[in-house]
Amino acid sequence: MSKVVKDAPGMPAESLADLDKNACNPRRKTARSRVTNHADLLPDLDGRSSAARRFRDLVSAFVADMGGLDNCSEIKLGLLRRLAATTVQAELLEARMVNGEAVDIQTLCTLASTTVRLSTRLGLERVAKDVGPTLGDMLRADINKRRRRAERLEARP
Repeated sequence: MSKVVKDAPGMPAESLADLDKNACNPRRKTARSRVTNHADLLPDLDGRSSAARRFRDLVSAFVADMGGLDNCSEIKLGLLRRLAATTVQAELLEARMVNGEAVDIQTLCTLASTTVRLSTRLGLERVAKDVGPTLGDMLRADINKRRRRAERLEARP
């Protein structure tokens, strides 16, 4: 059975047929891009600017939150990179705003909304870290301790 492959804009039908044929056949690492091999986060990214370092840190943190690179599909990695890029852009815009510069609030709100939507889609949620007893717990323990001490003092002859 022969598949009919239609031309896609900017891509000859032969290339699409090759994609269809090789979709499930993984290529050697040397035949894949540096982004696919996770050697680069994005093509032609210098990586030395503060924004690039922040982007790299965020992607690493998000991948760790998802359980590591082995638990992330390429689609999920792409979404994680978009989330990191959107977060960096929002942080840069927020920094300009805090420094007194005029910023486009609509752009800031769009970035915030996109960040929330991507993180929700990915299932990234802040999980509260158990830092020990709350203030209420400590106060209750102190009150109970004082009651026991008072009861012991009253019980003495």
